[in-house]
Amino acid sequence: MKKRIATALTMLLLLMSLMPTLSLAKPLPLRVEVNTNRIYFPDEQPYVDKAQRVQVPVRFVSEALGAKVGWNAATKTVTVDLDSNQVVLVLGSKKYTVNGVEKQMDTAAERVGGRTFVPLRFISEGLEASVKWDSAVRTVYINTAGFDPNEVKPESEQVVEKDLHGFKVKYNTGSKLGIKEGKGEGERALMVLLIEFTKIGANYEMQLEEVEDILLQKVDEKTVKSVVEYVRTKKTREPELKTKVFTDETFEIYVASNINSSIAISIYYK
Repeated sequence: MKKRIATALTMLLLLMSLMPTLSLAKPLPLRVEVNTNRIYFPDEQPYVDKAQRVQVPVRFVSEALGAKVGWNAATKTVTVDLDSNQVVLVLGSKKYTVNGVEKQMDTAAERVGGRTFVPLRFISEGLEASVKWDSAVRTVYINTAGFDPNEVKPESEQVVEKDLHGFKVKYNTGSKLGIKEGKGEGERALMVLLIEFTKIGANYEMQLEEVEDILLQKVDEKTVKSVVEYVRTKKTREPELKTKVFTDETFEIYVASNINSSIAISIYYK
């Protein structure tokens, strides 16, 4: 234990000087991105229905696509228009139309918590958008017709996803979260996540959210919650965060921060 604490502190110091940019867990929150931009839902959240289709509140996604949404309460009909395309669904019906042509799906639009939910894939494809589902990070990626995500940023700034010892992590998200891969052998960490304060554009809340999402992939939910709560006790670079260890059946997580420094979250196998 003492050796790991010393190792965690040593790694924190090394990261500060050398890193320029840097059981069973609860499923990750389901996310939706349109043209690389994440969509945030203020109340009711997307979910996977019994047919294994992602259902989303129609208004927020449609507006992100640039579409107009119509609702007829009398007939329980949803109409989504984008350019020359129109998709029409009726709550509870597996039949729908695209530009007047009747089609069949294996699920139906629903009303949940005062919001109208629609099957995301059928709506998006009806509006000529491409849809990709990544089950590993529970994210739906939608690109509108003609949109090329590779043209949004230079290659060196594009979001890159990598697998680090079974954890899916993303680089260049804009949060400035530091990610350092370790070997994970013996007393060596699997990885170190570094919450930055002083880098230009550093977003504390976004970094913390990314840390939580990474940990929830493999670490027990209760343990992750404890880690996040402890990290939140330091919101600026000035205070010291004494080394604290959090464990579940598989992992040990060390959290530490020196005075006027970033927060290091080091992940080890037990």
